[in-house]
Amino acid sequence: MINNINILICDDSVLVHKSITRLLQSCSNATFFYAENGKEGLDCLKNSDIDIMFLDLTMPVMDGFSVMKSLPVREYNTTIIVLSADVQLTAVERSLALGADYFLSKPFNHDELIELSQRLGLIFDRTQLPLLDSHLDNNPIESIRELANIALGRGAAIISDHLGDFIKMPLPNVAFMTSSDLSMAIADVRNDHGLIAITQRFVGGGIHGEALVELHGDDIYLFGEKLGFSQTDEYKNEVIIDIANLMVSSFLVALSEQISIPFSVRQPIVLEEYMNSHSTDCEMQTFFTIEYTYKAEILDVECEVLFIMDSHSLAIMNNKVMESLN
Repeated sequence: MINNINILICDDSVLVHKSITRLLQSCSNATFFYAENGKEGLDCLKNSDIDIMFLDLTMPVMDGFSVMKSLPVREYNTTIIVLSADVQLTAVERSLALGADYFLSKPFNHDELIELSQRLGLIFDRTQLPLLDSHLDNNPIESIRELANIALGRGAAIISDHLGDFIKMPLPNVAFMTSSDLSMAIADVRNDHGLIAITQRFVGGGIHGEALVELHGDDIYLFGEKLGFSQTDEYKNEVIIDIANLMVSSFLVALSEQISIPFSVRQPIVLEEYMNSHSTDCEMQTFFTIEYTYKAEILDVECEVLFIMDSHSLAIMNNKVMESLN
């Protein structure tokens, strides 16, 4: 008799739910459960005999680290497979220390996941090949959010390697913004004298965009020093500009690897200088935005980044996203 295996996919990405399900749905002994955050995942573990849990680290309400810290919730042996875009070495080490049995990075390798699933007792119907992701719903917001999440994880690993400290992995916010909303946001930044804002343009493969970086905290210059940046002119924001450039370029490098579009970036400049040298375009437009915040675990520093692109760039990126996910 074949033992049925209950699989819980605990991830805030609907795309991940669909992707893993389609990859494993040819298994003759698999039953699937779903949770969109850690709290829902714990509730499922309390109420059902879950044999395998695919666990994301970065989720709203309760993240994967908190889930593992809360285990066990009952006497049942669940194999934990962390499946995360946060690929910092510290994230891997902490996951294994908290009880994870395996750690797979996003985007996951299909063959690797199938091979691991077979070792854990899943039985594939050989008359049916596992369906991959070619039928994923074309939802540009959801697709690009998952792509941005992966890029953020790789970007965080780059920054963490430079810093020698853990970076709290952010949840990306992907949305549309009107030109009037953007003007208000920029006005708020200009009126907040407690932060320094940097802007940086980028281009690649028909994609044109601009990144706005806001820096908060008392340890900004210590943060820059740990990253290897130095200030040679006390009247210039050299360290600030270097930090902003790293925040933008690390994301774009990771994004470029996924969609096979090389990006070039212009020299970052202080927002005030940019606003003084460019006229404001009052034409009503709708922009596509990706927003996230990096925080150092120990230092008092916070970096908010807003990527702004036009609708033409969104169409190009969405096509590349669907190609990369298929």
